[in-house]
Amino acid sequence: MCYDGGMIKVLTGGDFLQEVVKQIRGAEASIWVAMFEWSWYPGQRTGTVQDINRELCIRAKNRTDVRVLLHNESIGRTLHRINRRTGLHLRQNNVEVRWGNTGKPLHAKVWLFDGGRVIIGSHNISARSVRTNYEVSVLVDDFNEVKRVVQWFEGLWAKGR
Repeated sequence: MCYDGGMIKVLTGGDFLQEVVKQIRGAEASIWVAMFEWSWYPGQRTGTVQDINRELCIRAKNRTDVRVLLHNESIGRTLHRINRRTGLHLRQNNVEVRWGNTGKPLHAKVWLFDGGRVIIGSHNISARSVRTNYEVSVLVDDFNEVKRVVQWFEGLWAKGR
């Protein structure tokens, strides 16, 4: 779908997984992510959420600026363990990881590619989000709107720890 400002593509179900992998592979300079829940599935086959994890780590090792801001849940909560495990794996693969430290939950699900495209919506990085839940996200390449999301991300990144 096109409009005067750029392109919007609606992503549901498996479309989300395929589009994120495509955008990761095509990123030339940067991939910035803000995520509420991010699961890591070692050994999981291709065609799953682990494809995102694998591709992101490849890009980070190839010197792409990969930054991930994860929600910082209270210790002892299940989400805390899920995100900490993923953060550890990402850091071991040259991804810069910070924890949301904003005084309120980081509930966003945002992917920024080269500062020129954004995927934003309801998809966490979990098997449930792409196989079970009814989720929807959109890919937007409108310069002015993406610029606003870049500024939003930079502000949260500066507060992260």
